[in-house]
Amino acid sequence: MAWKQRTTVMSSGVHRVSAALALALLIGGGVAAQGVQSYGGGDPEIAWSQPVGAGDAASDEIDGISVDPSGNTVIAGVFRGQITLAGQTFVSRGDGDIFLASIAPNGSYRWARQFGAEGDDNAFDVTTDGAGNIIMSGWFSRAVDFGGRVLTSQGETDQFVAKFSPSGQLSWAKSFGGPNGDGGNEVAVLANGEIAVSGISNGEFIVEGTSYPFGGGQRDSYVLRLSPGGAVRWVVAANGRGAERIRALAINEQGNVYVGFQYRGAVRLGGATLDGAGDWDGAMARITSSGQVAWLLPVAGGGFDNVRGIGATPDGQVYAMGVFSGGAQMIDRRLPAGRGTSDFIVKVTPEGQPAWLLTMTGRGDNVGGELQVDQRGVIVSSMIKGPLQVRLNRDVVATFSPSGNRPSSYVAGFTHDGLPRFFYTPVPTGRGTGANGSSVSVSRDGRYLAQAIRFRQQLQVAGTTMRTPSKKDSGIIFLRLNGS
Repeated sequence: MAWKQRTTVMSSGVHRVSAALALALLIGGGVAAQGVQSYGGGDPEIAWSQPVGAGDAASDEIDGISVDPSGNTVIAGVFRGQITLAGQTFVSRGDGDIFLASIAPNGSYRWARQFGAEGDDNAFDVTTDGAGNIIMSGWFSRAVDFGGRVLTSQGETDQFVAKFSPSGQLSWAKSFGGPNGDGGNEVAVLANGEIAVSGISNGEFIVEGTSYPFGGGQRDSYVLRLSPGGAVRWVVAANGRGAERIRALAINEQGNVYVGFQYRGAVRLGGATLDGAGDWDGAMARITSSGQVAWLLPVAGGGFDNVRGIGATPDGQVYAMGVFSGGAQMIDRRLPAGRGTSDFIVKVTPEGQPAWLLTMTGRGDNVGGELQVDQRGVIVSSMIKGPLQVRLNRDVVATFSPSGNRPSSYVAGFTHDGLPRFFYTPVPTGRGTGANGSSVSVSRDGRYLAQAIRFRQQLQVAGTTMRTPSKKDSGIIFLRLNGS
């Protein structure tokens, strides 16, 4: 079916689209050019899109994105050289500086901030609580002023966690780390402000005077629970003999924390241990509100496996996304070996038993993706390189296809029963060589979705074009879900 659109290109570089999308119910079919595949319910609408860092030749990267309760999109990441945000041009002071910015629901910037010193500083993730407060995690070197609070690293780099008001004013900032290289990565927060954050270290890790020894291997990881005011409630170490990296983190209203791993060799978490089966393996875990490991489950085979996205409902139903290959063991199920890697989404009960499994197989070089839970199910962000056959357990329920012939990012929604809700992918054009979906956020009321992407050269989003002069830059695609 045809659909009509009206496009306005604003002077700020924001592409705003109001569209009446006639969206076909599409199972196993092709993709309407520039359109969203809808599988019933309301029709998602692309409200606006815009590049970030497109005004300079250096590559800039959005590493975290969050939609606050007012529909504002908060972004955080790293830039080198200079970057223009909210009408201000920031110049980096070292190898990389941190940016933090807020964008209104209409795509216009509300404010932007810069943090950094002479060394390497990076914001890895950002999220917002029920009052719109912002929590940012990452790493810094030497001494960095986060807006009235100066943190000084104990080693090469340290982890930081900082909280800001909805208007970008600092509430508090804390650092954790030892004499080697440390950093913060994933962060999650409840509506009431309770925080879960993960850290990473290649040596001794120190949290407020308590030292955690290095377990060996390439790196260790940690899960920290913080109060809304930044007080440390507990720490759980993943410091076994392998290389453990936390790739995903979530917290639900019961205070349980959910962790997704990519590890090599073995992963040890609070006394529970899994031995690896191949190159890189995956695992998922539930940690109780008191800091006890309830279960640690494998996604492990002879090839490359991981868990890159995780989320949970208030009653403890868990969703995880990642990749598997080489005949992987998915909890208690054996998945057949295929060509390369395949994406998966698995639903797990509070007790750690699989409820259903979605697999997305195509050219065999899938990368996994990030995942968010909303009231209607889950929304995922990843990359597509060709047609993906989507199976729910053994049944084919859809085929997702890119709009063009080149790799691109995608965003897709699924119900709590594992059925498709919608699917969208932008189109690389000109000399553009593709895009990947780096992160995704859904507002707490389920109205808005924001996806951060990384793209090269040119990318069409619902009839508008994003451009970047650098090798690779970031962009934002903002959708109104409209009940989809």
